[in-house]
Amino acid sequence: MHLPTAAALALVFLCGAHAQSSPSFEVASIRRDLSGSQNTQIQISDGGRLVITNGSLKTLIRNAYGVLSFQLANEPGWLDTEMYDIEAKTGTPEKISDDDLKPLLQSLLADRFHLKVHWETREGTVYALLVDKGGPKFKASSGDLKPGMNTNKGPDKAKMTGTAETMAVLASNLGNQLGRFAVDKTGLTGAYDFTFEWDRQSTADSTGPSLFTALKEQLGLRLESQKGQVEMLVIDNAERASEN
Repeated sequence: MHLPTAAALALVFLCGAHAQSSPSFEVASIRRDLSGSQNTQIQISDGGRLVITNGSLKTLIRNAYGVLSFQLANEPGWLDTEMYDIEAKTGTPEKISDDDLKPLLQSLLADRFHLKVHWETREGTVYALLVDKGGPKFKASSGDLKPGMNTNKGPDKAKMTGTAETMAVLASNLGNQLGRFAVDKTGLTGAYDFTFEWDRQSTADSTGPSLFTALKEQLGLRLESQKGQVEMLVIDNAERASEN
């Protein structure tokens, strides 16, 4: 039985749309990295090329799904210890955009690591980012600079600098530093320039402020522990990639 022409065309259109919604690399090479290096490099260049050096599957998942380390659940023990070098190409001349990188990585992980995941919302303790009494001690961005967030860490000190960034981005970065989900409840809706420094050790012998103290004294913000909902990415299956 032949489909009517209109139905056949609709089926082709739907299949094409589905294919376009799940981009994948044309070719990808994956090899174990046994260098013992502590650094991971991710490079995106023209020609649809992606090069990842010394990246763990945990790092790949975080970049593919936009999650922080503590948002992963049911992870196998080797997820953060076995490192890989990956070189992949889309087969197109365009540079991979930020919007395309996540679905491309998701497709690669599903194909080569047989990764299967699902989302769950769980109740847990979160940090709420709030304005401290006296108000914020930073100013709205002039709008002349591009958004950016940078954290420099030394053996003892750390410095976080935001340029034309939102409080939501600051909260996310604070959560990453503290290993707990943080949500923006400041009520500040603009883009801001800010910088603050803290002592990473936070002991009785520390000469500088802790992150919590620095946030209050230098930015006029505070973190408060609250019960909240946390989006968790649960790993249902993950396998070591076969090299090629």
